[in-house]
Amino acid sequence: MPGRGQRGGDAFRAMDPFLLMDHFGPLHIPPGSDAGFPPHPHRGFQTLTYLIQGAFRHRDSTGGHGTLRPGGAQLMTAGSGIVHEEMPVPEQQAAGGPIEGVQLWINLPKADKGMRPGYEDLQPEAMPWRAFEWGRIRGLAGTWLGVEGPARTPAAIGYAHVELEPGGAFEHPLPEGWTAAVATLHGGVDIEGRPVPEGSVAVLGGRRGAGGSRAGQAPASWCWRAAPCRSPSPITGPS
Repeated sequence: MPGRGQRGGDAFRAMDPFLLMDHFGPLHIPPGSDAGFPPHPHRGFQTLTYLIQGAFRHRDSTGGHGTLRPGGAQLMTAGSGIVHEEMPVPEQQAAGGPIEGVQLWINLPKADKGMRPGYEDLQPEAMPWRAFEWGRIRGLAGTWLGVEGPARTPAAIGYAHVELEPGGAFEHPLPEGWTAAVATLHGGVDIEGRPVPEGSVAVLGGRRGAGGSRAGQAPASWCWRAAPCRSPSPITGPS
């Protein structure tokens, strides 16, 4: 499925335990389209998928299944091996419509790479928007503004969707030894005085980072942070 595409390479080599981020869409699926992600295998990591627009259904080789809707997510553990598919719901395939989402690949610690595969639905009601002075935030994993997200992973991570008002700012503490990043999906931000344009990933260090919108456009940004797990992470070829 086309879209902004995968973001990995040098930035993600510094982002242990994260392996890859895929921003699929935004796009309009024409009526009768078979666009989606047909059955394919994974092994040795987890995927955390969040839907912004549209509706997707998930099915996998363990019998796991569910439907993703806007504001919802799914956490899939590939572990020792899984085959899954993610396709628009039949109604959207028939009628067409917008689709957009973000998928993050999270490496498993070496001791957990052979764990039992599984799947968990994370509905929007489990991670509602939380307003703050300059916008709103939805926490998927880790603690954000005093609220803990529902996704649980062997790797120690934080993961959130932040929307800022024009000229607004957001700050969050970064534990010692952790790495953080911000991906700008719609609109740009300034981080410590440096512009981060739309469609970019900024890797942060230190104790905290602050972001403010630029060009008068309210941006939607992804923030994540983690302690490194230093586990082997091949992601080329069959996984």
